[in-house]
Amino acid sequence: MKEMEYSIERKIEVLDTGYCFGLLYYIMNLGTHPTAYIRIPENHKYYKKNYEDIDLIVHGGLTYANNHLWISKTQKIDGWFVGWDYGHCGDYAGYEEMFPTELRTGGYKWTTEEIFKEVEEACYQLVKGADNIE
Repeated sequence: MKEMEYSIERKIEVLDTGYCFGLLYYIMNLGTHPTAYIRIPENHKYYKKNYEDIDLIVHGGLTYANNHLWISKTQKIDGWFVGWDYGHCGDYAGYEEMFPTELRTGGYKWTTEEIFKEVEEACYQLVKGADNIE
């Protein structure tokens, strides 16, 4: 597990990947902010659903649903992925370093371990049924 390092430049870097409750996940560093993705199995009720139609409780809500995931500038993984990001109001963004100190928001810097805990919870919701999770 690599630690999230914020930067001004956009990039695509895998911080962590593996299986949680049998679901493939990726935690990514996009430079300015981290993101998390989970591959939805073909037999799951959320397979090929728009992220707005998926009942999954994650930080900031789902922001991605697609039939692939880029894990580097040249490598794409096929499968139905859903994801969310950590670039919302109150979150730190790498480009803040360009602003004078008095204009920075001082948002929260997420660690890879904290993101993994949310991935675990999301995988649990997907496996057990999001409707049964409070």
